[in-house]
Amino acid sequence: MSDITGAQLVARTLKDLEVDVVFGIVGIPVIEVAQACINSGVRFIGFRNEQSAAYAAAAYGYLSKRPGVCLVVGGPGVIHAMAGTHHAEANAWPLMLMAGSSESYQQGMGAFQELDQVGLLKPHVKFAARAPSLHQLPGTLEKAYRTAFSGRPGPTYVDLPADHIQGKVEQHESPRVAPRAKHSQSVAPEREVAHALALLRSAQRPLLVIGKGAQYARAEDPLRRLLEMMPIPFLPTPMGKGLISDKHPMCISAARSTALREADVVLIVGARLNWILHYGQSPKWNKDVKLIRLDINAESIDDNKSAEVALVGDASAIIDQLCYALGSEHGVTDPFAKMSDSQASWYKKLLSTCHDNSQKLIEKAMVFPRPAKGNVGQVALPLTYHQSFNIIRKNIPADHVFIGEGANTMDIARSMFDVVLPRSRLDAGTQATMGVGMGYCIAAAIYEQKRPERRPIVAVVGDSAFGFSGFEIETAVRNKLGMLIVVMNNGGVYKGLPVKAYNDIPVEKLPPTALLPELRYDQLCISLGGLGHCVRTIDELEKAVQDGIDKQNEGRVTLINVLMDSGSKKKLEFGWLASTKPKSKL
Repeated sequence: MSDITGAQLVARTLKDLEVDVVFGIVGIPVIEVAQACINSGVRFIGFRNEQSAAYAAAAYGYLSKRPGVCLVVGGPGVIHAMAGTHHAEANAWPLMLMAGSSESYQQGMGAFQELDQVGLLKPHVKFAARAPSLHQLPGTLEKAYRTAFSGRPGPTYVDLPADHIQGKVEQHESPRVAPRAKHSQSVAPEREVAHALALLRSAQRPLLVIGKGAQYARAEDPLRRLLEMMPIPFLPTPMGKGLISDKHPMCISAARSTALREADVVLIVGARLNWILHYGQSPKWNKDVKLIRLDINAESIDDNKSAEVALVGDASAIIDQLCYALGSEHGVTDPFAKMSDSQASWYKKLLSTCHDNSQKLIEKAMVFPRPAKGNVGQVALPLTYHQSFNIIRKNIPADHVFIGEGANTMDIARSMFDVVLPRSRLDAGTQATMGVGMGYCIAAAIYEQKRPERRPIVAVVGDSAFGFSGFEIETAVRNKLGMLIVVMNNGGVYKGLPVKAYNDIPVEKLPPTALLPELRYDQLCISLGGLGHCVRTIDELEKAVQDGIDKQNEGRVTLINVLMDSGSKKKLEFGWLASTKPKSKL
């Protein structure tokens, strides 16, 4: 029987584990691994920067519920990829990072790109190792892969020294690994399930908070059944949006502040009480609120505010338990069971608040400045976020995949774009990471190619955020991954300067938020093989969005450069980041 190289052994093991795509950047010595993957039928997506490759692999792990795989060179390649590794850890997404390294016998000699990568990554990942020998490499890869999605998902790392990659072993001496195991679903004790239901029934102002952990767990069907059996107003976190449609009658996203401030019992499913949810602290939350916390991770289930009931395990399985308990207690459960008087009153109040806040958004989107001189019916320049987003959302299909990145861009888009399907919205996540946009787009496009009905990819990003990963347009074009990218170009980080004001300021006096105004990102996209539009008006934006959606069917990348209001006269503020620090008493 013929020999097999270490590179071929890696590719064969990935194939055995049912890995279908690897994201990364090649170089010495991992180029042989990438080529072996291609030869074995595993797709390799070559990026221009390891950060974007790792972000893409992490996002693919979230979307597919199986570890995304990233392959990079050693030394600086690993350092760059650590951004995506940390992103995966913070968001609890499964990722397996593999990196080349210098020959094992040259360790400590100052070898090419030498770095103790296992030691560097070990504190930041669930598992990090170098196989003791080439024969043991399949087992090391298998352990890293399975560890990434077991329990709380997260990143793992496998070191691939050059002598392992280029070494040879007889095929019959290299063990095969079994296909990936199914995800185990841990459930909660029946006693705790009963306690949770009793607490929800007793609530006068109940609330359900849905996080991205529920998205990863595929908890949409159980949650829909729960809402039919026990109508509870629900609030999705930014990446919890769409698990249950934003158009569901119990969705009260537009009354977020009121709901958190007044709810007396809250069931939190797959969300942490971190900065996104104001740590569960007063005055943003009712100081006497009772929490039912459902999370895969027992270690963090009491973080920042203790749970009255802790349901540790798989979100989908435990919500199924709640539904079963409701059904077994009530026989044939009426899905439209009436709320108590106090619950009905609370729900009506939230609906009223939603209506009022939604009207304010509509006014921001529809009340235009005075018509431009000589152009009756045209909107005066410059465009605003709300006006632009209103046009974009009217011209994209309801079943799109939305990627949001940036500060103002992502914050305002969260309330402007409804999400109606699960796992259809990606944003900067727990760490508010800038630079994820293009990696997300590529991961989503690859994932959608495997679905029976491919959904269009729509990214709305700030110009500053786009600068982190914009060159990955070439990656998307090269791989024929259709997508629409809308760059909200205000010429700055948070806010920029109008052209005249920018030109009037000496370079050394420019504010730290300033970028070059009115940069032609559309021309960058064209130069990289895509399509580009530069727009200043509502009509131009509408036509460009329609064209970009149509061109996705041809596998084309379209970038719309929206030259908008610089925001130079506006105060920097973000409602979601408001301080929860209590006032000091002197």
